[in-house]
Amino acid sequence: MPDRSVPIEPGKADGGFRPPQFVVRGGIATVAQLEAGTRHSINGYGFSVQTAPGLSVYELARGGRFPNRQISVTTVEALRELGVTINAPTPGAGDHHGTVIIPYPPPPGLFESLSRCFAQRSNLSALA
Repeated sequence: MPDRSVPIEPGKADGGFRPPQFVVRGGIATVAQLEAGTRHSINGYGFSVQTAPGLSVYELARGGRFPNRQISVTTVEALRELGVTINAPTPGAGDHHGTVIIPYPPPPGLFESLSRCFAQRSNLSALA
C-alpha cells in the first residue's frame, strides 16, 4: 500500500509547540548584578549565560559550573519579549556559554525588566 501520509513541516509534528529554551545565570540576577556583569566583548554588549536548545535547567547549571547556591532562570522567549537577543554558542566560560545582547546604551529601565524576567532557584548542581 502506498504511503499517503502528508509531509509535515519540520518542527510542526507536535502542532508547532516547542519546549522553552532555558537561560541560566549564576547567582541572583539583581539589577546591580546584571549591570556589573554587562560589558563590551567579542560577543557584543551584554552578559554571560548558559543556554542551549533541549537542555534542562539542571544540565545548564552543571555545564556552567556555578559555585553559587542560587541560580537565575528564564527563557530565550521571555528575553526576546524584552527586545534583547541571545547569541549562542559564544566563546566564554561553561559548556553552553551564550551572551544576552542588549542595546548600547541600555534604555532606561531595561536592567529592572531583565531582573524581573529571571526567577531564582536553588542550584542543585552546586549542592550535589
